[in-house]
Amino acid sequence: MAKIIVAAPPIAGELSPLLQIGRGLAARGHRITVVTGSRFRAEVEKAGLAFRSVTGRADFDDRLLGEDPERAKLAPGPEMLNYDWTHAFVNPMPNQTAVLQQLLEEDPDQYLISNVLWLGALPSALGAPGLRPRRWIGVTAVPLALSSDDTTMFGPVPVAPGDDQKAANRAGNAQFAAMMRPTQDLLAQVLQSLGATAELPTFLDAVVTVPDATAALTVPGFEFERTDAPDSVHLVGILPSRSAPDWNPPTWWEELDGSRPVVVVTQGTFANRDLTELVEPALTGLADLDVTVVVALGREVDALSIPVPANARVAEFIPFDVLLPKADLYITNGGAGGTQQAIAAGVPVIAAGLTEDKPAVAARVAHHGLGITLQTASPTPEAVAEAAQLLLGDTEIRGNVRKLAQVYAAHDALSEIERLTLG
Repeated sequence: MAKIIVAAPPIAGELSPLLQIGRGLAARGHRITVVTGSRFRAEVEKAGLAFRSVTGRADFDDRLLGEDPERAKLAPGPEMLNYDWTHAFVNPMPNQTAVLQQLLEEDPDQYLISNVLWLGALPSALGAPGLRPRRWIGVTAVPLALSSDDTTMFGPVPVAPGDDQKAANRAGNAQFAAMMRPTQDLLAQVLQSLGATAELPTFLDAVVTVPDATAALTVPGFEFERTDAPDSVHLVGILPSRSAPDWNPPTWWEELDGSRPVVVVTQGTFANRDLTELVEPALTGLADLDVTVVVALGREVDALSIPVPANARVAEFIPFDVLLPKADLYITNGGAGGTQQAIAAGVPVIAAGLTEDKPAVAARVAHHGLGITLQTASPTPEAVAEAAQLLLGDTEIRGNVRKLAQVYAAHDALSEIERLTLG
């Protein structure tokens, strides 16, 4: 048995995989303490895990992030990313560090598994006074932004025949780092105020390379290849779709009997406030196709502003472990977790989305021939219908997805994370 601190920002999508890891490790006999925001106390304790809340600026409500009037003025892209990263990840670092130090003072014989964007362990790892865990494992469920001569966060830079691919990628990485300079400068400032003395790599590299090891919840064939990645970075596969034993199938569930293609549509659980972006265009565009459309809203059903077409079924929540095996196509705004779960289930993807990590997810889908990216957060119904018809009849892409599904099946992410933690 090991004593393990599991930490994540109080953002549902960032916490969810870490909480799943915590449950899995507790079932294997380890003692788990989860560190996150106070609003998740009940969920953590219901899972039978010890809970410790962050305080101050680290204890925010992620449900309000998208409603910030200041953020709403920003266009998707560097300005919004810098705003999100400074407010959600850099500003909370001092409070996160304080809680981690309290826990280690109470018992220094503890390991740490943290979401890579939970920065509480970064100061002591870079020379600030304080205790360090026995071993620190970073976990990322989003596409790697690690700079490389082989690629950028969004894939290899397109070059003309004869041009230097590595030089183009280095320039692309440098350009992206320059765009994120406000986050970098603030992070350096806060680290210095906490007593850090070591040189800070770029923010996007630091969160992956400073931990003793980093487990990326993905596989080769979805992530871009980086032959120069440090040995501490491991592609460990994905966590299985969580089951919901108390979920009762809706009355229409038996209609998903394979008699016609099933198209799953979702905007995830965070960027789903405006259903006119993807869900409603998809419902409209697919209404006349011979398919059954299943929409997992992630919110109340009456949030839809249009009538539900005759060939569509809508629910607030459907467990993916029972839904994806029935699916023939997955339409998403590009969340990394759901996209990879679909591919692992052998389902091609249509990706749309411009915020958070969604363009990077879409870039991987397109680069590896796993589906179609619509290159917009608000596609027209016609664009969704055209992409769906293409994918439902495309054998090459379906073959690519089936092959990659076998790669996912060969990985056991929880066992790999346990091995990396305990050494």
